[in-house]
Amino acid sequence: MDLNIILYGVASIFYLIVGGKIVSTFKKRGDQAPTWSLPVIAAAIVAHFWVLQSSIFCAPQTIWVTFGNSISAICFFSTLILFFGALYSRVHALYGIVLLIAGLGIWSPLLFPSDAQPIVGSTMGFKLHIAFGLLAYSFMLMSVVQAVLMSILNSRLKNHEALEEPEGIVASMPNLMTMERILFRVIFACFVVLTLTIIMGMVSTVHYLDALLAFDHKTVLTILSWLVFGILLLGRKLLGWRSRKALTIFWIAVALQVIAFLAYRFVLDVLK
Repeated sequence: MDLNIILYGVASIFYLIVGGKIVSTFKKRGDQAPTWSLPVIAAAIVAHFWVLQSSIFCAPQTIWVTFGNSISAICFFSTLILFFGALYSRVHALYGIVLLIAGLGIWSPLLFPSDAQPIVGSTMGFKLHIAFGLLAYSFMLMSVVQAVLMSILNSRLKNHEALEEPEGIVASMPNLMTMERILFRVIFACFVVLTLTIIMGMVSTVHYLDALLAFDHKTVLTILSWLVFGILLLGRKLLGWRSRKALTIFWIAVALQVIAFLAYRFVLDVLK
C-alpha cells in the first residue's frame, strides 16, 4: 500500500478520534480535553504535513494548487493554529469541530482529483501569496465555526433556554460575550493575513504582469471581502456592532472570499 495513503488514514483517524472525543465529552464549562489528545494531534499534524507537501510541491520548483489541495491545506493550518493555541489556553468546542472537519477534509486531494497544470518556476513572492491566502482561509474556517456556535448560543438566550440546564456541546461553551470576543480575535487575524495575501499578490503581479493589480474576479472579490472585514472590525471598535448586525456583515465577507477562490477552483477542478 502507498505510504501516502497510510498517512492519510492515520492523520484522518487521529483527527476524528480526538475531535469526536472533545465534542462528545464536553458536558459543562471547564471540561478539558483528555491529556493524551495533544500528542495524538501532533502525530496527525506531522502525517498531514508530509502528504500535503508532497501533493502541493509535486516536483522541484513546482507548486500545484488545486481545490483538493487547498481544502487539505486549510484544514492543516487550522489544526496547527489550534494545536499551538491549546498549549496555552483551554480547549473548547471550536477545536473539536475543526478537528472533525480536518479528519474529512484531509482526503480532499484524493476525492477531488484535478488535471490542472502545476505552476513551474514560481517566485518566492507568489509562494508567499499562496501560503498567506490559505492561512487566511484557515482563520476564516475557524471564524465560521465560532460564528455558528455563537449563533446557537445566542438563539438559546433569545428563547430563554439558557435558564435551563444546557446539554451536549452547548454546555461547554463560554458565555456569549467571551464567544464574541474569541470570534473577533479570529476575524482580526484573518484580516491581517488577508492583507498580507493582497500585498504579496501585488508583488507577484508586478513581477509577472508589470502591473500593480490584475483586475480579474479573484482580485476584485478578495479586495471586496477585505474591505468588508475591515468595515466589520471598525464597526465593532467604533460603533460597538454586535450579534445580528456583526454576523450579517461577517457572512457577506465570508461569501465574497469563498467565491473569490474556493468556488472558482471547485468549478475548474470538479465541475468542468
